[in-house]
Amino acid sequence: MKRFASVIFFTSYVIVFSTTIKGASTPNSELHNMNKQQEKTKTEKYTNHLIDENSPYLLSHAHNPVNWYPWGEEAIEKARREDKPIFLSIGYSACHWCHVMERESFENEQIATILNANFVSIKVDREQRPDLDQIYMSFTTAMTGRGGWPMSVFLTPDLKPFFAGTYFPPDDRYGRPGFSSLITQISTAYKQDKSGIVQSSEKIFKQVQQRSSASFAGTVLNEDIIKRSVGNLMGNYDDLYGGFGQAPKFPHATELALFLRYFKNSGEMKYLQAVEKALQAMSNGGIYDHLGGGFARYSTDRKWLVPHFEKMLYDNALLVPVYADAYQITGNELYAKVIRETLDFMLREMRDKSGGFYSALDADSEGEEGKFYVWSKDEIEAILGAKRSEIFCRYYNVTKQGNFEEKNILNIEKNSAYVEQELGEKDFEAFLASCRSDLMKVRDTRVRPLTDDKILTSWNGFALTALCRGYQVTLDERYLQAAIDNAEFVRTVLVQNGSLTHSYREGSRSEGEFLEDYAFYIRGLIELSETDYTDAHKWREMAISLARRASKLFFDENGTQYLRPAGESDLIVRPKDETDGAIPSPGSYMIANLFLLNRLTDDKVFLELGEKALGAISGQMDKYPGGMASAVSALDYYLNDKIEVVIVGDMQDRSDMLKEAYRSYSPNLLIAVSGTTNETLPLFEGRKAQNGKATAYVCRNSVCNLPVTTIEELRAQLIAQ
Repeated sequence: MKRFASVIFFTSYVIVFSTTIKGASTPNSELHNMNKQQEKTKTEKYTNHLIDENSPYLLSHAHNPVNWYPWGEEAIEKARREDKPIFLSIGYSACHWCHVMERESFENEQIATILNANFVSIKVDREQRPDLDQIYMSFTTAMTGRGGWPMSVFLTPDLKPFFAGTYFPPDDRYGRPGFSSLITQISTAYKQDKSGIVQSSEKIFKQVQQRSSASFAGTVLNEDIIKRSVGNLMGNYDDLYGGFGQAPKFPHATELALFLRYFKNSGEMKYLQAVEKALQAMSNGGIYDHLGGGFARYSTDRKWLVPHFEKMLYDNALLVPVYADAYQITGNELYAKVIRETLDFMLREMRDKSGGFYSALDADSEGEEGKFYVWSKDEIEAILGAKRSEIFCRYYNVTKQGNFEEKNILNIEKNSAYVEQELGEKDFEAFLASCRSDLMKVRDTRVRPLTDDKILTSWNGFALTALCRGYQVTLDERYLQAAIDNAEFVRTVLVQNGSLTHSYREGSRSEGEFLEDYAFYIRGLIELSETDYTDAHKWREMAISLARRASKLFFDENGTQYLRPAGESDLIVRPKDETDGAIPSPGSYMIANLFLLNRLTDDKVFLELGEKALGAISGQMDKYPGGMASAVSALDYYLNDKIEVVIVGDMQDRSDMLKEAYRSYSPNLLIAVSGTTNETLPLFEGRKAQNGKATAYVCRNSVCNLPVTTIEELRAQLIAQ
């Protein structure tokens, strides 16, 4: 359960109230057919200004009686011209309580009448505008002590908040005002005491601005910060069920990756054991789709059993590299299996024909959460027959009473191993595959959850990395080809005049540039340059070009990184986000990118900027080392030994050498393979093929071994590193 508090600030009084609600889930598919709203304009009673937007979340509100506007000059100018406060509602497609509030309040004609008469109502998709979300979430948490979605913020016409909260019921409940009462009070107060509210908003703005602009004194960057970071994270580790914290429980891929990095450098087995326990618990639990592959966003319980069934692109794409790291360390085939099934799910259900990847799959279908994914025992028996279903149900813990609203979420427990022993490992896997195939055929006939089919460049960067790492582990050419297709799509469609598009859907591009797109996609391009040896040069050059643009757009003279370029007229502050959340901090990713590109290019500008940016957050890392895992990973890369493998020569032999380089886990390994063009990077200077054979040059901290031309020699040098 999450507890959200809401506080309304006026000059002469303060109203405080709170509510307890469940964690975020997903919209009701029957009421919110997001992908087809534009086709229904003529048959709907109401149509508002969201109808021309390309966000499925915004389109789902296009026929509310609330006269919604998208964020933009038209709405802001209207508020100023008519001297009305702005009601800003921020949410996203996989947010259950966003859609509950829509159904209860925004589809309510009486509430809509109050809003339309007294406010300018603006709806924002937080995934399209992470900058606005960051700005107004900082105010919401400062005002209330809590945050969450839907975010409900009331602004003066100059965009400064004077009230913030989250979900509100439509009517007075539990001794607190409902949304109808709330907006009536706010409207009355604004009319009667506008100057007081404006003064209050100015005071709140200055306080939050001072807090957000406050900086921590810089500190010496050393191994102690890394050690304290992993130690703090381990203090929150769940030894019983794996993962971090209690319930709800999220995957925390970034933190798990840091644990593996620390294990590699320190040799402390407890960090590898913690990761393995978490990865196995997640892949055995109900958070994992045992039929179709892929992970739900989080588990509502401590045991990883009952998920909120939505599937986010970023969760799946971030988890694949962690499973790949674990596979390289342990050789456990379970991890390779999860990688294949997760990537196959992404290719099958989240990939656009363009090569881009969609943002999310809904949890609901036919008005019920999880209905697409859960089973009754009778259904399984009817499909598989008595003998097959008896074994299948014992293995996946399917019972008559069920484990989720009288249905069953498939999951694997310790007792499942005894079932496997009955048939033997090889025969049992074939048996399970046959059963899963039969059930999938039936599941595919069900009403599918809806897809948020906007393509976010930042999250596609995660997908690109996942595909490359998946190929490196499995050598499945489908994953490499999908990675190349994705990068070509971004290069030819989403890069416009050197600028990265943030959001794209059905031929329509969003405006504005965001740090997260550059940071996450550059990382994917670096990974692709290590994987696609045919066009490695092209991907390196694209990464270098984007990094140079990003260094001009998002950094200030002190090395501080911001989410948006300077001078954006619709932002009351220039937002930054230096800690990890649902996704890693883009600034931390960019720091690591700069260090990698420095090694690739020998361009000291990248190194100096990375060092300056790392120094800018050093004080915060020192004070809160457990909340900045991606920054700590960048620091670990900066401080520890670096290995380079440069491969030149015959194409087929190059491929074999690359595959050898993929075998072992080395987090600070950089691979540079010559492409089909004349390479100009310093890394390739003087490095030629020996005797007409593909040749590998292995270096550690710029000290190089003799060149080698056989797989055996390369393997020996890599092991020695």
